[in-house]
Amino acid sequence: MNFIFSINILRKASLLSVVVLSLTNCKKEDNFIGSELQKEDLGVNKLSNFSIVTYTKEADSLRADELSTATLGSMNDPDVGKTESSFYTQLRLPVDNVDFAGSGSLTDIVLDSVVLSLEYKDYYGSLDPQNFEVMEVTEDFYLDSAYYNGKSFATNSTNLVVPGSRTQIPDPTSSVFTATDSFPAQLRLKLDNSFGQKIIDESGNSTLSDNQNFLQFLKGIEVKVNNPGQGPNQGAILLLDLISLNSSVTLYYRDTASKDTLTFNLLMNTNCARVNKNMHDYSGTLIPSQLADSTLGSSVVFVQGLDGLKTEIEFTDVMKLKDSNIIINKAVLKMPVDNTAGNDFDPIEQLLIIRNENNLKYLLLDQTMFAGQAGLDNVGGQWNEDDSQYEFVITRYLNNLLNGNFPNNRLTLETISAMVTPNRSVFYGHNSAVRKPELTITYTKY
Repeated sequence: MNFIFSINILRKASLLSVVVLSLTNCKKEDNFIGSELQKEDLGVNKLSNFSIVTYTKEADSLRADELSTATLGSMNDPDVGKTESSFYTQLRLPVDNVDFAGSGSLTDIVLDSVVLSLEYKDYYGSLDPQNFEVMEVTEDFYLDSAYYNGKSFATNSTNLVVPGSRTQIPDPTSSVFTATDSFPAQLRLKLDNSFGQKIIDESGNSTLSDNQNFLQFLKGIEVKVNNPGQGPNQGAILLLDLISLNSSVTLYYRDTASKDTLTFNLLMNTNCARVNKNMHDYSGTLIPSQLADSTLGSSVVFVQGLDGLKTEIEFTDVMKLKDSNIIINKAVLKMPVDNTAGNDFDPIEQLLIIRNENNLKYLLLDQTMFAGQAGLDNVGGQWNEDDSQYEFVITRYLNNLLNGNFPNNRLTLETISAMVTPNRSVFYGHNSAVRKPELTITYTKY
């Protein structure tokens, strides 16, 4: 069966991200036909002198709404430049008809503080100080609308994060402790009390009667960073779980009449519209010239997550095998990586290899013959740290190519979970003096 791998299906690949991140880097054992069978009378042979041309291209625009993970932060990678991630989210009331005063008087309610808590899932890069900003959104955005990467919404210009909370060193590993409990690691940003007070002031009004009215009053927030002085090899992208119960905006307040200390949570959950935004600045790298002139991707080429870059691969002479009476027993594409030591920007854990036809994307038959993780394991594409390369098994693809079932269009390498994967991989290109991409075919002649 031939599966179309469209932009929407690429987005659905993010559902595999938790599984993929748990993959080990163990090298698979080769299962070429054993050397004891490779005899001339069986017609078993191996070829590896194929011409391969590589190109760097911008990744296709991807859906950025209602993802399982939000990305936040900035990093300066000498190979691919500066990346900055932010997100927008709505906030929701936990119950209808909110009245902070209850049976008492609103004048008895005193707001102590407002805290935005965001539970960490992971991070990528170096945990250097970052400057955080939270803005109130002034433009409607909707749960049932489609938004693509780069979409912006209008906001107020006031940074709601209080000065003493703006600059922080992210700590995704340490738990948060209270007097009575502990919580998973969180980014905690203290917001200006005016943000919470205007909500309390609406106590008992129709504004707080339900979430439909509340979203007209408070459309949402934007969470972003502002790190203009970030140097090379500095910074990180934080991966956050917005739909965790631990991610919320909490109002801490007192009822001076009853002497009670209370909390009220504005929720972020699956009923909230959430939109990620990733921006890339390639200034000072090889990438702008490669994007302007594709012939320049001969020494190194790039794949970058967060809707950044992809690598295209062209087999310029493989069709010489057409009508040569062969059956390919195994075909392996090896893509060596320039994995420069001494930085915190690791290669992508799992890549996808995709064929393109009539402006549609297709997974290779080598993957779709098995469902889910089994298909990924069969086609390969896992980062192999020992050999500093990726390997892709493309046997069925090449057999179909030679049989005329597919056009010999370029293949593309892209990251799985592309909107929430901050990693990048730097490949040696087809004219590299160090290592080159290699296609190895084992075949039987009949």
